Amino acid sequence: MQSVISLFTTYLPYFVLVLTLLVFIHEFGHYWVARRFGIHAEVFSIGFGPELFGWTDRRGTRWKVSAIPLGGYVKFLGDNDATSTTPSDAPLSDEQKHGAFFSKPLYARAAVVLGGPAANLLFAVVVLTIVFFVSGEPYSPATVAVQVDGPAAKAGLRTGDEIIRLADRKVDRYEDIQGSQFLYWAKPMSVEYRRGGELLHGEIVPQFCERTDRYNNTLRYGELGLDQLVRPVVGGLLPNSPAEAAGLKVGDLLLEIDGKPVGYFSRIPELIGARAGQPVVVKYERDGQSAETTLVPVADKAVDCAGKERVVGRFRVRPVATTQFRSYGVLGAMGAGVNAVWDMTTMFYTSMAQILTATRPVDELGGPIRIAKAAGEASHAGWSGILNLMIALSVVLGVFNLLPVPMLDGGHLAMYLYEAIRGKPLSLKVQEFGLRVGFALVIGMALIATFNDITLLLR
Repeated sequence: MQSVISLFTTYLPYFVLVLTLLVFIHEFGHYWVARRFGIHAEVFSIGFGPELFGWTDRRGTRWKVSAIPLGGYVKFLGDNDATSTTPSDAPLSDEQKHGAFFSKPLYARAAVVLGGPAANLLFAVVVLTIVFFVSGEPYSPATVAVQVDGPAAKAGLRTGDEIIRLADRKVDRYEDIQGSQFLYWAKPMSVEYRRGGELLHGEIVPQFCERTDRYNNTLRYGELGLDQLVRPVVGGLLPNSPAEAAGLKVGDLLLEIDGKPVGYFSRIPELIGARAGQPVVVKYERDGQSAETTLVPVADKAVDCAGKERVVGRFRVRPVATTQFRSYGVLGAMGAGVNAVWDMTTMFYTSMAQILTATRPVDELGGPIRIAKAAGEASHAGWSGILNLMIALSVVLGVFNLLPVPMLDGGHLAMYLYEAIRGKPLSLKVQEFGLRVGFALVIGMALIATFNDITLLLR
């Protein structure tokens, strides 16, 4: 019940804000390109259904906001309907034919159709370019700490190795490793890594993990047994921290635990995980001076990849921030933005292919409720969270519409490609059949996504 209340009180306003902006950008892409070719737009609508309010501009285009905020459309002169699939049977004057969509050459119609997805992708690139130019691109080195007896250790990797490629994808930063973990769950991953001056190759067989985050979202990923290599410096103290009670302070460098060298931050849980409630001696360095103290790790509950709950010992300390920021000029920031959008695009299509081939469960398809929930969760991170969500959803909206499914922009482009190759368009009968198939596919996906959304909401 609390989830349902949060949907309407917290999530819905952010959902409407984000989706309205992205739909406007998409439809304006169609509209802007159409105007370049002299095509007249009769209606520009944000949302479907009855009109809530609107106005007619001096060119005769009706701009309106409609009651159902789940998309939008531009209806061009001469279209049979808002999908721009077939021409209208209504007679047009010679002057009107000049501004009708279907009177234009093939390349113009294809450009108009491509304009919507292109606008979404361009929006993401522009926003990322600005962010990277002003603030820099978040970057964490791909030098890793290898967990004892984990999948990476079994593959021969050692702490201090630098990952170069993983699952045939170039690794430029540690975040790329995390992306591959969420993309491939149990499929063996080829790995290329550097140890000293030597380039080595291997294969990691990830362990499938399924966990629930603090927002009750299911997270599935392949556990590689890798952590970012971080110095064991106390970066922060959590509430009720036994480390703070024992006199440790932010900035202290942990050297040994019960005589065993710490070396890197993710080594701490390996040394104290089984020592909950048992005193341990910690040697540390502060201001160049070594000292010792005795801590009693507090017992916390943890869930492993198999879903089993166990008790582990923790110091309740945070590592120092390890994210760096790469500075760019305008062209460098633009290149980084293009690369980021390309990575999101390839991840989307890979995920869709996995769903279609049943290697990824269909419950990962989400609809409006899940988007609304994600928007509300992103709002907890402030405007940066909302901005990141807008970028991701803009890319998804663009690349989803490029799928070769009738009713979507990609379906139109597929028909235009056929027309370009054969020199004549598909027959109206075939187009109508394709439209029905596309409608069934889109409605089917929508029903599955809605079912998944409701299931998530009622957890």
